Amino acid sequence: MSAPVTPPASYRQILDSASDERITVDGLGVQLYRWGSGSTCIVLLHGGYGSWAHWIRVIPWLETYATVIAADMPGFGRSDTPVEPHTAESVAGPLASALSELVGHQRIILAGFSFGGAISGHVASLLASQIEHLVLLGPGGTGAPRGEMPDLIRRTKEMSREEICEAHRRNLEILMVKDASCIDDLALYIQETNTGMHRLKSRPISATDTLARVLVGAPYPVSVLFGEFDASVGKYRPEREAILRKSVPHVEIEVIPNVGHWLMWESDELVADRLLALLPK
Repeated sequence: MSAPVTPPASYRQILDSASDERITVDGLGVQLYRWGSGSTCIVLLHGGYGSWAHWIRVIPWLETYATVIAADMPGFGRSDTPVEPHTAESVAGPLASALSELVGHQRIILAGFSFGGAISGHVASLLASQIEHLVLLGPGGTGAPRGEMPDLIRRTKEMSREEICEAHRRNLEILMVKDASCIDDLALYIQETNTGMHRLKSRPISATDTLARVLVGAPYPVSVLFGEFDASVGKYRPEREAILRKSVPHVEIEVIPNVGHWLMWESDELVADRLLALLPK
């Protein structure tokens, strides 16, 4: 099975149902997508080499109950790229300003995945008075060692279409998912599209302790979800948990069994349930 060169119908259906919101902050275009309505916003931030589509399976579960906003963070997808040097602050600053313009004074449940977890910590600090809850899914930026895994496969222009597809499939198996059988046309399309559009190197930022530092003194509730078999975490989950508990003594940490790094793909209904449970009653 080769990855489709055009978007699968399920991708187009969800994207076409969104309100396309592009907000310019100091000359930098920030791309946001909005679904649903409600007094509380659930804001979703993707991982490195990613886009809004990292959340594609979760969005349909949420949009009936809340306003849902998914971002292409600066340097990714359809958003513009901030000037170098690239830092968590240079990504989070314009993103927080764009979100503030879009949501006004609404309360925000902010969820960040992987690199987006590190960025969401900074966005939350900038919008602290509006944050209902911060949810971190396999977050980077703790300063803990990265899990040990095989090298990801680089794609080259000499590769055939089938070889490119197989490289993306193998990279998803290595880094993103526990169960390779969940890698379908949609996952392959998202992986290929996301990696082809990124312009910002996220890993050097994720490797720092930027999240751990910005979380100190957080006045809002913080929850963390880890996949049991998250390859980016590997054997270093205890170190991550200790760092997060030191930064945020009130943090709640949950390990989701039998899934890998891309929690929102392998366990979409559970992730949606966790987010919906945070909506004000």
